[in-house]
Amino acid sequence: MEKSYKPTLKTRIKLLLKRILCFCPIQSRKIVFVNYHGKGYGDNPKYIAEEIIRQRLPWRMIWLVNREDPNIPSQIKQVGIDSVAAFYELSTARFLISNCKNNIPYYYITRKKKKQFYLQTWHGDFGPKYIEKEIEDALSLGYLTVSKADSAATNAVLSGNEFFSEVLKKSFWLPEYCEILEYGVPRNDIYFRGNEFRNQLKYQFGFSLEDRILLYAPTFRDDDDPSCYSIDMERLIGVLSQCSHASWKVIVRLHPNVSSKTELFSFNERVIDGSVWPDQQELCLVSDCLITDYSSIFADFLLMRKPVFLFATDLEKYADRQSGRGLRGLYYHLPFSLSRSQQELEKSISEFNEEEYRQKENAFMKEYYRSFDDGHASERVVNYLKSLQWF
Repeated sequence: MEKSYKPTLKTRIKLLLKRILCFCPIQSRKIVFVNYHGKGYGDNPKYIAEEIIRQRLPWRMIWLVNREDPNIPSQIKQVGIDSVAAFYELSTARFLISNCKNNIPYYYITRKKKKQFYLQTWHGDFGPKYIEKEIEDALSLGYLTVSKADSAATNAVLSGNEFFSEVLKKSFWLPEYCEILEYGVPRNDIYFRGNEFRNQLKYQFGFSLEDRILLYAPTFRDDDDPSCYSIDMERLIGVLSQCSHASWKVIVRLHPNVSSKTELFSFNERVIDGSVWPDQQELCLVSDCLITDYSSIFADFLLMRKPVFLFATDLEKYADRQSGRGLRGLYYHLPFSLSRSQQELEKSISEFNEEEYRQKENAFMKEYYRSFDDGHASERVVNYLKSLQWF
């Protein structure tokens, strides 16, 4: 006979407290932020919070974290994401701001109050792969349940370009009352701050102004197969140095889902672990070019007009994982070279023609991307929140 699940006394007490906290009144000037399931201070929520601080608005800000983050400003209160205190903050906040699904616990998001406003900023922008409803038959029942509940509770969602606006409309199960805010991406505001700010960041990271930097930022794989990340970084640095007659360093930035797999790389003073750095946008800004696969991070480099190289050893396998329909058709129109081996990647880099690349890049930006970014997305978001009814 199968044993039935019996919650522990601690779990029962926690559930009882959550039910009680549901009846606590909303505090009109409280905002709760969540970034990647409690990872810490980063992504779109960070830049919205910084704009609130810049405008010196009298709002109480709460950040849900897995562990205390020293990078979070003193104006923001940190609360453990799995604590009863977190549920109290969620139950009493006027605004909830998140950047991915399942950030806000399912138990709470299905009980969101009518007077609460949920802003979904998302964590991608313009990607080459199917997402959400487009691959519904390939997603787990657990994820679908959480994702649909999150969408049903969403009052507004941000879009950084015309293409992504269309993806949101057809793929995110958004309710009719949900607004798509075509304001740009708050985290991209950093790309418009100028060279002086970029140089300051390079010094902060320990680089010299003469250092050229390659960012390697692949996405995760559903089957957790690490073979797709097999790049000989030292050999690659040699090719880059030979082509450009400059000193190169590599930052490896793994997706949050696999950021713990740093043992896949041999880090040293030239190959640097960037997975632990809280702000991906800062890494993008200091980098001179990008190697990625199916990640939407390439859109950041399009905005900055920096070269992108695609490295995908498992293209057919990955496409099959996405319901057997292949990747998004647009993928094959991207203005980047696609390499399936180290040798092909080295050849793409050594034969890189900047003039040809710029022509393809400009055509792509005009025909497909059509970005809303201009460095003021965070300001627009905060002004939008200010325009909503406060009580």
